Amino acid sequence: MVMKGVNLGGWLVLEKWMTPSLFAGTDAGDEYTFMQTPGARAKLRNHQKNFIREADFKWLAEHGVKAVRIPVGYWILEGDNPFVASIGRLDWAFTMAKRYDLKILLCLHGAPGSQNGHDHSGRVGKALWYKEVAYRERTLDVLERLATRYREEPALWGIELLNEPKTALFQLKLRAFYREAYARLSSIIRPETAIVFSDAFTPRLLNAAIGGSRPPVMMDVHWYHFGFWAHKRAPLSWYWQVVRGHRRLLRRLGRQQPIVVGEWSGVLSHQGLRRYPSDQHESLQRAHIERQIKSYKNATAWFYWTYKTEDPGIWNYRSLVEAGVSFSSEG
Repeated sequence: MVMKGVNLGGWLVLEKWMTPSLFAGTDAGDEYTFMQTPGARAKLRNHQKNFIREADFKWLAEHGVKAVRIPVGYWILEGDNPFVASIGRLDWAFTMAKRYDLKILLCLHGAPGSQNGHDHSGRVGKALWYKEVAYRERTLDVLERLATRYREEPALWGIELLNEPKTALFQLKLRAFYREAYARLSSIIRPETAIVFSDAFTPRLLNAAIGGSRPPVMMDVHWYHFGFWAHKRAPLSWYWQVVRGHRRLLRRLGRQQPIVVGEWSGVLSHQGLRRYPSDQHESLQRAHIERQIKSYKNATAWFYWTYKTEDPGIWNYRSLVEAGVSFSSEG
């Protein structure tokens, strides 16, 4: 049975769109620039303490969630000016997960130099991670240290090596990094702890980029379609066919190794929704969720993006559940 999870996005790696009030009064667009604004450190600590609390872990356990995917930046351990360390919060998360019998997929969301240049890597700009060997070596060091720190934690289900690296054709550097990371971490973590790698939005190309069974290797796919031009223009009937096709694709990919759907949501493109009366939008988004859950039955686990945002809505798993949306595979 697929393991049902959520992401704890916007917590230990900031994303402005998720918590706009935290960024209010600043021109910052990512954590790097936010941490250079007046009072940033105190604001960050207050956010980390209150955005995710023990009551949230309790709520997740009581509502059938089995795992959390926790994004962290490479600066989690020691900081890297202007970034500050937050390892105490991560330690606390493992304590909470153990208390409420939840599993953790620990995901390195932000790498030195940035692996994709997006805000969720910590800094908007160029993806310099690919340019410097030192950045990739530092990433390996961070992964080794995190693996060593948490290897005996019963809540540790898996470690994801890198979130959403930049898409490219051959990915020779990324493949080499994955293989080296697996070799290093496999000598540290427990044999049953999963090592997860991102498909970089090219699942057919990168499937089986790492070989190994102990510890197990899993590939992470992220399916967001609302920004793709074809899905903006095509009718939903065509899009439903695409979603149904994911079930077949997961079955094929899974013949090589287990697959994790590390991020997905019920969001549909604004252009697509505008073709329907506004009073149908909620039901269409719910149908989107239901269809995806059915398609993801061939995955080992899925993690909704995200558990909560500052405002309720389609990105906010908790608000959806509290509004009566079902995330059960039985509908």
